[in-house]
Amino acid sequence: MKKISYLSAALLFTLFSCTKNNDMIKAELEKALPTIEITSVGLIKQTGPFAVGDVIQVTFGGALTKADPGTLDFAWYDAPATGKPSLVDSVHFASWNVNASAATGNNGVSTVFTPSTYPNTNTFSGNLNLKLSKLATGKTYSLFIYVRTKDDKNKAVVSQTKFITMK
Repeated sequence: MKKISYLSAALLFTLFSCTKNNDMIKAELEKALPTIEITSVGLIKQTGPFAVGDVIQVTFGGALTKADPGTLDFAWYDAPATGKPSLVDSVHFASWNVNASAATGNNGVSTVFTPSTYPNTNTFSGNLNLKLSKLATGKTYSLFIYVRTKDDKNKAVVSQTKFITMK
């Protein structure tokens, strides 16, 4: 019984005398993180082919470290079976939260930022409401989303080739 008591006391002493310095580890991880990264893009419960009058909701997500959000753009490129894709339409948003209006071609974006466990890092998830009126019927399109920091020094891009097909 004495041995168990001594082992228990030794274990408790070890547990309370050792401390983890997670701040140093977190600081090193922060240095390795990209300033801005967009990591996902997808559709919410919608399947094509789509019609010219449709509005689709595109989700996206990523992370922002030691920076503030700046501008956001999206662009549609045709996705031909052969040859080089060409730009069909693009919209510039002055921020990552913009209501649909005539100035944005009736497209809108909303983004939510959530603090992460990494220092000075926020994850984000957003929704783009995209009006498909400028896309031609019978074609397939690729989508590009560009996000920038407020100081415009850092940019990230995500694309999805052959993202939608029009009826």
